[in-house]
Amino acid sequence: MRSPFRGKWKMRVDKSWIAFANLSMQQKLLIVFLFLVSLPIILVSYASYYSYSRSIQTNTEAYAAEITSKMMTKLDDYVTDLYNMSAMPLYNEVFLQWLSQPGVELDKQRSLDLYVANLNKIKPDTVSVYVFDRYGNVFYNIKSGGKRSNFDEVKSVWEKIAAEGDGRPELVSTQEVASDRSPTTYYAFSVIRELKGTWDMEPVGYIVFDTNISAISRQIESADDVTKGKTLLVDENNVVVFDSERKLITHNISSDESIRRAVDDKGSFQILKDGEPYICTYVISNLTHWKMLVYIPLEEVTRQASVTRNFTLTITAAFIAFALFIAIAISFALTRPLRKIKLLMQEVQRGNLDVSFNLKYSDEVGMLGRHFNMMVSRVQTLIEEVEFTQARKKEAELIALQSQINPHFIYNTLEMIRMTAEVNDDDEVSEMTYILGKLLRYGVNHANRSVTIREEIDHLQNYLALQNMRFADRYKLIIHIPEDIYALPCIKLIFQPIIENAIHHAFRDKPESGTIQIAAAHDGEDIVIHLSDDGVGMNEQALKILRDHISGVQLIDSGRGIGLRNINERIKLQFGERYGLKVDSREEIGTIVTLRLPGSSSKDLN
Repeated sequence: MRSPFRGKWKMRVDKSWIAFANLSMQQKLLIVFLFLVSLPIILVSYASYYSYSRSIQTNTEAYAAEITSKMMTKLDDYVTDLYNMSAMPLYNEVFLQWLSQPGVELDKQRSLDLYVANLNKIKPDTVSVYVFDRYGNVFYNIKSGGKRSNFDEVKSVWEKIAAEGDGRPELVSTQEVASDRSPTTYYAFSVIRELKGTWDMEPVGYIVFDTNISAISRQIESADDVTKGKTLLVDENNVVVFDSERKLITHNISSDESIRRAVDDKGSFQILKDGEPYICTYVISNLTHWKMLVYIPLEEVTRQASVTRNFTLTITAAFIAFALFIAIAISFALTRPLRKIKLLMQEVQRGNLDVSFNLKYSDEVGMLGRHFNMMVSRVQTLIEEVEFTQARKKEAELIALQSQINPHFIYNTLEMIRMTAEVNDDDEVSEMTYILGKLLRYGVNHANRSVTIREEIDHLQNYLALQNMRFADRYKLIIHIPEDIYALPCIKLIFQPIIENAIHHAFRDKPESGTIQIAAAHDGEDIVIHLSDDGVGMNEQALKILRDHISGVQLIDSGRGIGLRNINERIKLQFGERYGLKVDSREEIGTIVTLRLPGSSSKDLN
């Protein structure tokens, strides 16, 4: 049975077709052009705008997450520095002895005051340092103003926190601090550590660092300038450590919707605050357990997309209006610009990206030319992004190579210190531990890969000092370096692995003492540094195998040469192929390692 609805629909279609067929050709062309060209353009423009908006939003979330993670990492690094500062007194036995003694005689007062003052100078944002001995006496240094106005009240709280920490550093969230000498207040957070004597591991007192919140605000405010948003930092109890607007500091915001939604280690979501939409990204620190939330206004994120939308709609509307009047002439006008685009595309195929289509019209060919220009511009942008990515990769490889320093020396030295402590029980252990601490701080600190040659030499001398303690002054170091070369920059940890290699291999089978010489000289715009030893040397076959390993021609499985290859790769990655390391050796005569580095102090090593 035939459906009445289907019959009526067919009649309407037939009438519409008959009406279209009775129109003039110009009207037909305009209608066809309107539906087949203009309508798709509008839909594509809308889809492009929607896709572009989503892409911007997605990229912004990713960028905000990266910024949040970096800010939290910097904050963790700062807190780690404070933890390390609070542990420094544990390596000063004289300081600990003073704390364990009763009374406050003049020598004790002067000694402890001087040490506390030096601790307070390490970080610019530390406001005050308090040290309490086991008898309740306090020694402190304050950069400005006086003691806390609530000192007697907070002292007992600090003592309890220190005892609960049992030697571990404890982080106290932001508090509003008032001075007993100034009417103004400021916000500060604190690091507290109980101090124990090394001789019996019993508490001898505790130390407190008060740090101004400006240490956090500088990092956050610079990030807020980039994101045009605001940042919130809360502790594990949801008490505000810092906020960009400085309205909620020290307030508990457990009921805030953002806090309730930020339950994972990190993430992002959209949220309304004060009636305005925001993108919120957050991350929780594994060190402090503080949570950082960054709010970016959605309007700011989509601002460029709105401009693009309006521009696209304007161009599309203008094109449609123009096309309705010149539809018949379009077919004739297409030939010449299409031929021009073809020639430009051939230029692009040959690798010439410095071409541009001259936009004269806003028709389909004009749009094609505009998109062609956008395509060429995008290709150029992608090439720049690839070059930037390669540069970042190069930097990452450099950092990775720098961190691959052979740890066996550290392990062996620590074991040697342990054995020395058990056998000798004297001050030699203290000296060795102090030197080893300097080596560790120099090698582990990645905040600045650029050092001077003088700093490298100082580090090398510390290393040899430990080795001479271990092997009874077996090694002698002779240095011939002009004064003007000492101040030149170089990559960190390029001398010590070479000397370590000499100790392990050149002097291992040599019973008498060994001599190591370091000489440097200018060679044109470069500097050449020779590190030589009078060890057992190598025969031609062993030297060839080592050279092939250093250059990457054929790697060897043994540990010999790993440090040399590491140094050679780091120098080439940083400065280029003309720089690097080479080895010369003669059996029973010795080995010379030659480094070629740029002599200009303008080289960027950061």
